[in-house]
Amino acid sequence: MFLLGRGEQQAVDVLPDIAREELPNGTARTLFVKVRDDAGRYIFRASLKLASAWMVEDVGGERQPGEDRWEAALSRTKTQLGELRREFSEDGFALEMDGLDSLFSVAEGEVERLRRNK
Repeated sequence: MFLLGRGEQQAVDVLPDIAREELPNGTARTLFVKVRDDAGRYIFRASLKLASAWMVEDVGGERQPGEDRWEAALSRTKTQLGELRREFSEDGFALEMDGLDSLFSVAEGEVERLRRNK
């Protein structure tokens, strides 16, 4: 079992505090904290993701606020693809990014196709 060091544990522990300050500003947030070693290299990343969305169009006959649920789902998907692309790049997979970018581009294209064909 791997035990987190002091810096890594602090990175994990601070995320809920950051979330309490940042989350009221929207329906989706991804927060990251990175830890560097003595040489300045990033060696650890902790992240926390919160996404909220209505699962129904109305409650008790009252329409819920926000955008169309289908549009919101597609928008979240596109955002998640961008986050994955960034994470792979930051995690040192620069040599593999050409293949990954191709995969992400196909997925983003499918999101746009679904958006147009609704």
